[in-house]
Amino acid sequence: MSNRRIIAFNTISQVIGKVFTSGTTFILSMLLARTLGASGYGDFTKITTFVAFFYLFADFGLNTAYLELSDNDKTQNNLLALRVIIGIFLMFLSVSILAFLPGTSVQGYTPMVKLGIILFSISILFQSLITTANAFFQKNLRYELAAYALVAGSFSSLLFVGVLISTHLMSVLSVILAFLSGSLVSALSSLFLSRKMGMKLIFSFDTSLVKKMLTIAFPLGLTLICNVVYFHADSVILALFRSTEEVGIYGFAYKFFELPLVVPTFFMNAVYPLLLLSKKNEDMQAFIHQVKQSALVLSVLSFILILFGYFVSPLIAFVKNDFQSSIEPFRILLLSLPVFYLTSVTMWVLIALKKRVQLLLIYLFSMIMNIGLNVFLIPIYGYMAAAWITVVSETLVLFLSFLIIQRYFNSNS
Repeated sequence: MSNRRIIAFNTISQVIGKVFTSGTTFILSMLLARTLGASGYGDFTKITTFVAFFYLFADFGLNTAYLELSDNDKTQNNLLALRVIIGIFLMFLSVSILAFLPGTSVQGYTPMVKLGIILFSISILFQSLITTANAFFQKNLRYELAAYALVAGSFSSLLFVGVLISTHLMSVLSVILAFLSGSLVSALSSLFLSRKMGMKLIFSFDTSLVKKMLTIAFPLGLTLICNVVYFHADSVILALFRSTEEVGIYGFAYKFFELPLVVPTFFMNAVYPLLLLSKKNEDMQAFIHQVKQSALVLSVLSFILILFGYFVSPLIAFVKNDFQSSIEPFRILLLSLPVFYLTSVTMWVLIALKKRVQLLLIYLFSMIMNIGLNVFLIPIYGYMAAAWITVVSETLVLFLSFLIIQRYFNSNS
């Protein structure tokens, strides 16, 4: 199979899996929004945003380290053991932090929101297992198996929601449990399929191998954490300084914006092993060709999605009149779509070139700037400031990444 077909097949496989999971999320979000309005959706956003932050700690760039060290058969067993340990630790850490989150009975992180976080924190372990299996699928370019696992989880969540609707028990916490059930089924399905492919689900802890994995993963892990902090910092700062309704309005706009953001991630997941192969063979002509082709395809696709998103955005108000205000921040966020698509390319190029420290510095600087602007502007301008700051922050990341890549090739030409 040619490289183009491999990339297309694995990208489409991931998109199909995400369509089911995003479709499930979308349906659940619509039902919750229509039932509880902006305030209820705001509480839902607080819960999922808080827990999702720990998903990146569970990932921590270990899949990239696995791909580099996968010639050693022991790597996959060490990865599994390390991920389980980290996942359990993060579950307890997330719950421990709740004691320090500000909130009253009606504002901020309310007791109901904290209970939702406690329940949903279990998904951190499930996500750790899913991510571990995905490393194995990525190495073997078999992302269709990951899609099967995600589809199984989606159907589980939808079945749970069907029970909720029939019993009139729809609430923020019941939807959280629906998401949790889907995460569990996806985790078990991922492990089952990876075992069928030959992955031995054995816990192993080779100190020297684990040290190598962490050394490779550490800069990228910190980069991903910086990325997710500035990606979700606006929602947290909105929760602290503005009303729950504003959190719901912006969170709903962001939910629509997140849908097309998965495409470049999936695309580059399929491209990255090929970039590694070109780099390993010192075939920089093929490497550059793959990068340019990826950038071109993603750029064209992003502009098509901007036009589509702009014209369909008024449909957001049909969900509930509360979300009429979500249209404007959604359109602003759409402007950053080409930038997000290209930074997905530059990020994995820098990783393939082993410029991990430089990548970390880029995202660290962007995170500091993003948080500073959000803290300064959100209390005054609310969610509109959050939307524009997202555009500015990601543009800065793209500019700095391009400078480093250009300097690398100029010095090696």
